[in-house]
Amino acid sequence: MNTILLNCSLAGCLQISWLWYSIAVLTVFFLGWAWYNAFAKRWVAAVKYGKCACGADMEKGEKCTCKATPSAFLPMISQLLATALIGFMYFVLVPFGICLAILVAIAVMGWMKSSIIFQTPEWRFRVDRILIDVGYFFITSAIFIGFALIKC
Repeated sequence: MNTILLNCSLAGCLQISWLWYSIAVLTVFFLGWAWYNAFAKRWVAAVKYGKCACGADMEKGEKCTCKATPSAFLPMISQLLATALIGFMYFVLVPFGICLAILVAIAVMGWMKSSIIFQTPEWRFRVDRILIDVGYFFITSAIFIGFALIKC
């Protein structure tokens, strides 16, 4: 039992490859930008995004023409931090076993899918959100697990 506790210490968590971790976080973050841009119209309709701050109706395909302000970058900064946290989780889990990391990925994807079904009443929008959001998380998980397997 004592060995398990020692292996789970913070020192063990800090023995990850910070280079590969950083590369993986940036890869996943920019992949997210490309992924959601590729599915922007379907995703905006599925999440009922509505109007941006300047009044453009994004569901109707109108372009948001708001000028960038420092507060406009807060969602992206929080997304980068969330991406880094998910990546850190995988980099800590993989040394304990790839099966554990895959199990966690499947559990989170199942939770995401059920949350989307609960939140989205229209079937067509449910499918779009599941394919886009859960699909992105699947790819994110695969990338983080793959990079976590690389040893320096």
